[in-house]
Amino acid sequence: MPSERAWLSRRRFIGSAAATLSAPALSGCGGSGSSSGSTSSDDPDAEPPDDALRAPPHVTLRGSTTEPNIVMRESTESGTGDSPNERDDWAQYVLSGDDDADALTFAEVEGVDEARAFLDQTEFDSETVYVERHLVGECYRHRLCWVRWTRREIETDYARVLRDVDVACEADARVAVTNLIRLPVALDSERISSYSSGGGSGACPRPTEDDRREGDSS
Repeated sequence: MPSERAWLSRRRFIGSAAATLSAPALSGCGGSGSSSGSTSSDDPDAEPPDDALRAPPHVTLRGSTTEPNIVMRESTESGTGDSPNERDDWAQYVLSGDDDADALTFAEVEGVDEARAFLDQTEFDSETVYVERHLVGECYRHRLCWVRWTRREIETDYARVLRDVDVACEADARVAVTNLIRLPVALDSERISSYSSGGGSGACPRPTEDDRREGDSS
């Protein structure tokens, strides 16, 4: 299980560690303040951290526009701006119970039934679902490589891979891609105060289920 050690040495936590530490507190989905960062690099990490969970159980929803695939009623996303917005490049929810899951509203996109079943199968007494949305280039897949966490932090890493050449897409267009990630631990969403997400071009360091799966669902 991931340790409680600090992650400030991670080169992509945000533009710089100093920027992260000096950022104003943001409103998190559980109502707690959070400092968050989402960055990219040329390549995904050469090797995942020792405490990372590689290829965690997850479901991916990919829309055809930047409209959110999932929103939570009576809640505010912890986006990356001063005023969280449903079109932020990056936003997240922590689901720590059935009430949280029931508060989700899904857009009409492919995979919604699978996502609902994924939530129904989650044992919230011992598991947590982390919902993370990014805006991704329409010509790319967004592959989840790993996730790690402590009682106060959640971090993810992704790989950006070109979609098949016969898939119609616009080079400058972006779409909303949301991952529902199951963590094998019961976390208190009120205590999560920091999020980070990184990634880059190329495949994940180690093959994941998505890397072996045909198609463009993500």
